[in-house]
Amino acid sequence: MSVVTAQGLRVEDREGGRLLGDLSLSIGAGETVLLAGASGSGKSLLGMALGGLLANRPGLTVLGSVERSGSVGVLLQNPSTQLVRSGVRSDVAFGLENRGVEPAIIHERIESWAERLDATHLLDRSIDALSRGETTLVALLGTLVTEPDLIVLDEPLTALDATNRDLVLGAIEELQGDTGLLVTEHDAGPLLQRADRALVLESGRIAASGEPRAVLESLREAGVNLPFGTEVALERGIPVDRVPLSG
Repeated sequence: MSVVTAQGLRVEDREGGRLLGDLSLSIGAGETVLLAGASGSGKSLLGMALGGLLANRPGLTVLGSVERSGSVGVLLQNPSTQLVRSGVRSDVAFGLENRGVEPAIIHERIESWAERLDATHLLDRSIDALSRGETTLVALLGTLVTEPDLIVLDEPLTALDATNRDLVLGAIEELQGDTGLLVTEHDAGPLLQRADRALVLESGRIAASGEPRAVLESLREAGVNLPFGTEVALERGIPVDRVPLSG
């Protein structure tokens, strides 16, 4: 079952310039999709469109249709902009409190999701004391407690060191199969082995779609960063079914 389906999706700027062009795609329940492309290809814009964040946005016109059979959460590229309170536990509770959820249920969901993501030790911390990776994790927690069917993660690994990258990748792995994930990245390396499918975006259009291994050449041609071992194997003309997806 598809959680989100777009048909003929187009986004134009105020001068009529096309930022996204006539895109049609769907994302299934529990599916992990890598949306990859070079900087400026429209990845973030597409993620926001699928998440419903472009409605009535000044300077943009959205055409076509986006249908959602379930709820969609969005983790922005700068997750700190999603944090509105000074304490982690209070911030994670914010969305549920706005929905009028009972305090006992809020507490149960926070504890449950924090344990699942191995983030319980963060709950009583100050937002200002978090690392970049921990900030991403807390923003993700605030989304997860609302129990969305699909989460759009906009370049969640950008500017993270190895330790913080492992934190976020661990969270992604924990969610796979249960929660639908659309992860936008210009560096496909850490996600090639984790994604069920990859979409290659070029100049606002989908250039290729398929299992990650099947679209390796398209990813390379689009200027997406691939693991060193993958690049070397492709350069040497090794058959795609033998090309490593890491290294």
